[in-house]
Amino acid sequence: MGVRLFIYGTLKRGHRAHPMLSEQRFLGEATTVPSYRLLDLGWYPGLAICEDQGLSIEGEIWEVSESCLVDLDRYESDEYEKVPIDLLPPHKGTTVLAYVLREPDWTRPDAGTCWMGA
Repeated sequence: MGVRLFIYGTLKRGHRAHPMLSEQRFLGEATTVPSYRLLDLGWYPGLAICEDQGLSIEGEIWEVSESCLVDLDRYESDEYEKVPIDLLPPHKGTTVLAYVLREPDWTRPDAGTCWMGA
């Protein structure tokens, strides 16, 4: 069994980096609890923890292999860290990781609740 990831940006189906997940398993669409914000970082979004004024972010859950995870870590760079996140039903209680910005730049524009691409 692989690692479950919440995908919310360029790795989602139909987006530019999705081919990185071509050999991985799609588990379904999901929405976070309202504790996060999506920041518009240009051609990609960044997920930021925002307990006070957070929103529910829409994305996808993927089960990825360890070797894929190594490639994704490289792709996401040290700008992000993998942390467990909380999801709304029907995925509540499922252990899922997401790439979250280490140091969010709150001056960046808000990207809403669902990244549509740049």
